[in-house]
Amino acid sequence: MLVRVSGRGFEGVLKAPPSKSYTHRALTCASLARGRSRILNPLLSDDTFTSLKALMSLGIEFSITDQYIDVFGGEFKPKVSLINCEESGTTLRFILGVISLINNRLVVSGSGSLLRRPIGELVKALNDLGAKVLSNGDYLPVISYGGFRGGVARVRGDISSQFISSLLIVSALAKEPTTIIITSKLESKPYVMMTLKTQECFGVRVVFNDNVFEVPQVSYRPTEFSVEGDWSSITYFLVGAAISGYVRILNINPESLQSDKRIIDVLRLSGASVVLGSDWVEVSSSGLEGFEYDVSDSPDLLPVLSVLAAVSKGTSVVRGVSRCRLKESDRVEAVTTNLRNLGVDVRVLGDEVLIKGCKTIKSGIVSSYGDHRIAMAFSLLSLVTDYVVIDNPFCVSKSYPNFWEDLNSLGMNVEVIL
Repeated sequence: MLVRVSGRGFEGVLKAPPSKSYTHRALTCASLARGRSRILNPLLSDDTFTSLKALMSLGIEFSITDQYIDVFGGEFKPKVSLINCEESGTTLRFILGVISLINNRLVVSGSGSLLRRPIGELVKALNDLGAKVLSNGDYLPVISYGGFRGGVARVRGDISSQFISSLLIVSALAKEPTTIIITSKLESKPYVMMTLKTQECFGVRVVFNDNVFEVPQVSYRPTEFSVEGDWSSITYFLVGAAISGYVRILNINPESLQSDKRIIDVLRLSGASVVLGSDWVEVSSSGLEGFEYDVSDSPDLLPVLSVLAAVSKGTSVVRGVSRCRLKESDRVEAVTTNLRNLGVDVRVLGDEVLIKGCKTIKSGIVSSYGDHRIAMAFSLLSLVTDYVVIDNPFCVSKSYPNFWEDLNSLGMNVEVIL
């Protein structure tokens, strides 16, 4: 299936969808809290439903509506021995931590790109903390027998911040105090800070100093948790407006810990007009200049920044891209191949992508590589050419099921081609 996108400008107002990252974290913490928690304004997407199904398979009960999810947590009674995390990396990392608390033989697998994403560092850390976890080298499937005890674990911080988040979440329920020492630069640090904030909302306060986390032995407390709007999802509309048009996004926290809030810094650097309100952000187009930016803490920005660079004057440099190869696709390969096919001069030099702004973008077919962020980002190039056709367009349901409808509401023409 294909989607054909055309149009030469944005205009309108949208409400940001809920944060995927906070929804995953709240679901996991609520499942560990004995009693009923309510998660307000959760994101309901392929990824978060995968987490819900995985937790249900462990005996956690949920009541789901459009406005909230009630979680009845604190007691795990596995219903099956095989947990399928499908293609959700967050589900996989968090579930591996959770099942290390359960003294049953449980097998975890997945599908698609998840089978190529490394997990060895997390498995090693869980074993260091007393669990018995076996893996297929650095990859799925994984077999867990429980036994998580706590203690001291040393973990690299430059593979996936979700390894650290998973360990932090389960360590509160360890049999002894737990210390997690980060042995390299902590990349995507804002995501770890989001984990600590979510834990604190559920009654667990972790101490963090000099790359060392001290996790107390504290029971999670059921609570009501409100999920804020998702900065990652609105980056596409903000960049689209910077290219051609105007947009105001509501339901956004300007003080958010979310890493992708930094899109505002890049847009200002490139010359776009940006205004922040108490719970909204507004962007309008202007002459765009090339920029330099390091995505080590915000790797999900690579696709949309590559599109911004392609339509900006001069050469832009996006640094810190190595971990972007370990996402739903090899995003460095996906970005460079698609840009070249549309006539853009792009080079990869080590950990950097150099993109020369192009006055004339070709119309054509873009491969999404089955990656939601590639599909959403490259749809924006229709603003500077006659049309762009996206293959496998409904991969966006992983994080933003209503993306195409919202894009259409801003004045773009979105046509499904069977």
